[in-house]
This record gives sequence, C-alpha cells and structure tokens, in this order.
Amino acid sequence: MSVSLTNAVIGPFVVREPISAGGIAEVYRAQHRDDGRSYAVKVMRPERQAEKQHYKAFRDEFAQLQRLDHPDIPKARRLDEIKGRACMVIDYVPGRTLFALRAEKVAFDPLDVFRKLVAIVAYLHDQGLVHNDLKLENVILRPDQGVSLVDFGNARDQPRTGLLGRLLRKREPVFGTPTYLAPELIANEAPPTARSDCYSLGVCCFILLTGEPPFVFDRKSARMRATVHQQAPSLRARAPNVTMSFAKVIDNCLAKDPAQRPANAGIFGEALRVLAKASGGGRPTDSGAVGPIDL
Repeated sequence: MSVSLTNAVIGPFVVREPISAGGIAEVYRAQHRDDGRSYAVKVMRPERQAEKQHYKAFRDEFAQLQRLDHPDIPKARRLDEIKGRACMVIDYVPGRTLFALRAEKVAFDPLDVFRKLVAIVAYLHDQGLVHNDLKLENVILRPDQGVSLVDFGNARDQPRTGLLGRLLRKREPVFGTPTYLAPELIANEAPPTARSDCYSLGVCCFILLTGEPPFVFDRKSARMRATVHQQAPSLRARAPNVTMSFAKVIDNCLAKDPAQRPANAGIFGEALRVLAKASGGGRPTDSGAVGPIDL
C-alpha cells in the first residue's frame, strides 16, 4: 500500500490532492508556498521505479518536456524525489480530458478541438519527437477553450531513416492503449513514428465524431487482432454527415500501411486547413452536442 503523499514537501511545493493515476505513475496537484499557484507533481509508483526501463523513461520524459516550448504543452519545472520515489513538478493544466467530456456528452466543438490537437502534435513532429500515446485521456480542454496535450511518458525521438538507421535500431517494447495503437506497433513490426502518431490522431477524430473507436470489441485482445488484421471502417460508415473529402483524410490516417498515412501531423494539419478553407469552415451539429459534423 502506497504511503500518502498529501502535504509532503518538494522544495517550495506542497503536495495536495491526487489528480489521476496510471500504471507507471500517480499525479497530484501541488501548491507553491510563496504565491499559492497550482502545479502538477508526477510521482513514480514504487514497484515501477525498480524497473530500469521505466525509471529511465521517467527521467527522459522530464528532459523532453524541458526542451519543448509550446503554450499547449506543460513545462517541466523540477526533477526530484519524494519519500524515496522519483517525481517531477510540471505546470498544472486546468480543465477536463476530452475522454471525460465525451463520455458525459458535454457539448464542445469537436472540429476546433481536433484541429488544435493536430497543431500541437505537428509541433512535436517538427521537433523530432513522437508522442506515442495520443488518446482522448491525454488531451485537456481548458476553461479558455484552449487544448493541452499531457503525459509524455511514452514519447521518444523519431527513429532514424535509411538502411543504417534500420540496422542500428534497437527493438524496444511498445507501451500504449490498444484502442489507439497503430497496427505495426501492436504487431511489433516497426518502432513508433510520426505516421503511427497520425494513426492515433485518426482514432481520436473517429471517437470524437462517432462516440466509438473504429474497432468495437469488449475484449482487448479482439481489438488488437482487428487492428492488425482488418481494415478500419470508413468514417462515413459511422458518421454519414461528414463529406467524402474529410472522411478520406481521416481514413488515410487509419490506413493499415503506414506509407499511406500522412508523413507527419504537419502534413495532416495542412490537409485539414485546405478542407476548411474550401468549405468555409466546419460546423457542429445543430444541437451543438459532440457528434457528426458537416465539413
């Protein structure tokens, strides 16, 4: 049983209530003693800290966040230890995840949110980084209607291309949520790339507009098999109100062959901008609720 971290101190930061918990780490809200501002503290689970791979990934995540400079990505402030557990202090992002909002049928503009998410990922790809865990649970809609991308625990540098890069590539296990993982990652046929991130973005869009992922099975193993062996259904099969041109862009992201997907999120975002310009911008459904949109 984990020791409570409430009211524990990390330098000028005082740990408050828990925010979320995952398989590798727990996240708490913390307050700065001088100005009262809120921050997030990510703390490794004790049993995971003993695993060298996860401990290294935790420290790598801090280094990656430090090098990034984007208003919609939380900044890393401090790498430390609390009660014998590795921790990092990062900017606190107010708001709620798209997963929670979608599950509760809270009204928001899915197209606007999705475009903002693609723009953030385009920045990452431009920096040579693959997020490798893109899902609605990691996207926060803030009170100002901005979007923030969090949880860089699986992020890594884009792999080298060319023959030498393939020869020197070290095969590493891939972690992630099966619903969003690209087929080549599940099959362990290739490392995470910008194209596998684009697949995950396609799944995010699919769920935002239809309420369901491309493959709907109760068992995780069945979803994984379908992802590897079946072609994802067209977006229009589940959201007939979207235009064929928009559906094609999303369908391309969900292609089983990575070469058929956008090379990166920058190219993906440009395709969305071209479509929006041609149609005068998308609109939500008349009810304003999350659902199929006309583009």
